[in-house]
Amino acid sequence: MNAEYELKLDLEVPKDAELLAEALELGAPAVTRLHSVYFDTPDLKLAALGYTLRIRQEGCKRIQTLKASDGAHAGLFVRPEWEEPARGRVPRLRADSPVVAALGARTAELGPCMEVEVTRSVWTIEHERAVIEMAVDCGEVRANDSTAPFCEIELELKDGDVAGLFALARRIGRLAQVRLGVLSKAERGQRLIKPPGDSDKARPIQLAPDMSAGDAFRAIAHDCLRQYRLNETRLLAGDNGKALHQARVALRRLRTAILVFRPIVDGGQTRRLTADLRWLAGRLSPARNIDVLIPRVRSKAVQARLGGARASAYAAARRAMTSDLTRELMIDLVEWLSVGKWMLRKRGRKLREAPLGDYAPGAIGGFHDRLMAEREAVAGPDDEMRHEARKTAKKLRYTVAFFASLYRTGKLRKGRMRYLAALEELQDELGALNDLAVLPAVLATLGVGAEQAEGALRDGKERDFHISRAADTMRMVAEADRFWE
Repeated sequence: MNAEYELKLDLEVPKDAELLAEALELGAPAVTRLHSVYFDTPDLKLAALGYTLRIRQEGCKRIQTLKASDGAHAGLFVRPEWEEPARGRVPRLRADSPVVAALGARTAELGPCMEVEVTRSVWTIEHERAVIEMAVDCGEVRANDSTAPFCEIELELKDGDVAGLFALARRIGRLAQVRLGVLSKAERGQRLIKPPGDSDKARPIQLAPDMSAGDAFRAIAHDCLRQYRLNETRLLAGDNGKALHQARVALRRLRTAILVFRPIVDGGQTRRLTADLRWLAGRLSPARNIDVLIPRVRSKAVQARLGGARASAYAAARRAMTSDLTRELMIDLVEWLSVGKWMLRKRGRKLREAPLGDYAPGAIGGFHDRLMAEREAVAGPDDEMRHEARKTAKKLRYTVAFFASLYRTGKLRKGRMRYLAALEELQDELGALNDLAVLPAVLATLGVGAEQAEGALRDGKERDFHISRAADTMRMVAEADRFWE
């Protein structure tokens, strides 16, 4: 078994690969054609357990490879890997194989589930104290009678400092339209077999009480990056309200994670990245505000005006997502999570290395206490104070979800589920109230005056209903068991 370190970049225009090689003065590549067959059970059980199994053919040579997932590390793939010569077109698994241990009797159900055809061009590059293999893979995945073309760059560290990977990636990003890659080839096929729908929601994050708080933060942050990038790809293809919402959720989750682990990660580098994340989220907000407003409007004239404003807002969101700032931000974030200054500082080392089981209760309890201090604002007359309580509730909900796997058995699980259910209902009610509060301002930006705005909306009596419901659900949160203690 060996460890593999790769930074993956999606190349938006395949023809740019040739221009990139010229700009980097790389010379002629070594070119190979690869055909891979991936194996799994009909319900993709092996993938669900975190493994991929394939047989790859290069010329007359076949290699059987088993890879274990690294969790949610967006862009940077650090995975245990087992390779051995394949004797045929069907995997041969020893009794001590992790596949046999994972699947048990279901090992007999393994069969081909997808194929990948790739033309690979490879160069070896020396860059900033690192020797890096750059492979450009262009091809397609075939599964479930569907195909998905792709072109991606894999930067694999062969020797030297891993920071050299990011320096080269940043240089590549200035020469070609690349974006942080978050999908393996196997995952591309799995999304053909089991299409994920209109958007990608946050996935459960598997953490353990004995893992360090620093490692937990990295796993959480990588998952947030992955969620953002998957929804960003959907948004670049067209106006998609659900994907827009989930992209914003991913950015908020990441900013919340930084806040939760601030004693560990705080510093100038962290604050600069947080400011860039806030800028990006702000560029997505106008389109979301209009999406929320449209179903509440009954005036056809205002509806027409909103339609044009929506198209403009989505176009502006796409300009932000395709900007050099955003594309470099994604690489900067992965670098920060991999070799950032926060990982080396003596200050915060004790907390960084502390068991997550000791760190999580304080993080949850801190947000809970803050929400309780803002409790009166929920049913009060001040929309701004209620909005602050809403933001605290949202951070608390994300924090509970981050650490859910620490409270997954017996009474802890039941207590967490009841608490989270009440918190989700509170967030829904506060979200509805916030929407009502900002709608007049959104209409004003479109030139709709206050009197016209009041007549354009469908229901002017929602506010009292949602305030009453918010007060009730806040009481449920306050009275719920403090399962984390």
